Amino acid sequence: MTEEKNKLKGRIVLSALLPAVTNLTKAVLPKSEPWGSTVASAGSVAVTGDNHGSIVNVTAQTLIVERQIARELPSYLSKVVARFSEDLSEYNSGSKRALPPEVDVKLAYNDFPPSHHLITDYSKYLNILESTYRGVEQSNDDARRLVRRRAAVAYTDQLHRLCIAHSIKRAQAHDFARLNAVTLVMGVVAALMADFPSGGTIHVMHETAHLAVCLIVADAVIECEVLERPADALAS
Repeated sequence: MTEEKNKLKGRIVLSALLPAVTNLTKAVLPKSEPWGSTVASAGSVAVTGDNHGSIVNVTAQTLIVERQIARELPSYLSKVVARFSEDLSEYNSGSKRALPPEVDVKLAYNDFPPSHHLITDYSKYLNILESTYRGVEQSNDDARRLVRRRAAVAYTDQLHRLCIAHSIKRAQAHDFARLNAVTLVMGVVAALMADFPSGGTIHVMHETAHLAVCLIVADAVIECEVLERPADALAS
């Protein structure tokens, strides 16, 4: 008899505790999230424990852009080089310049950051630029020099404009240019972009067009056609 009473009391106590345990479980696990799920937030990547959750790839758009650039750049760059070396006899005057100094010396002299995208992109895509020049030189063996001269003329013009805007005298232009290297180089990029717009009959992404011109300008920087050359630098 006593044993039956104890079992009855146990069932009563368990019944009383069950609602409280249920409410506690609901409070710990929100209704909107199933047991074991993981929610991606703040640009993170999450996979749910039951393999039914979404995977968020934050670099997908970047990969798409890079792949399209890889498809478009060789053809577009070839057109830019061919266009800029088409009829530039007016830029083919003056004495021949000596070979450029070492690149790191040139960049340091002009306080131009070696980590700038113009330099890092040049290192990455140099092989495409070289093959492009070789291709265009089959029909115009002066293409490379003429394109660099085109960039040099744009640089001289940018420096002249900047000196006028800041009332800088001609004798101070060299030092002034060294203090404004990044501004001047990006001004050259903008000027050449305007000379060869990405619209018209050639349709590519803006990123591809900008990269193509940046490669040409970077090549001109390294070959001392753009930015200032150290007066006592040794030729490489």
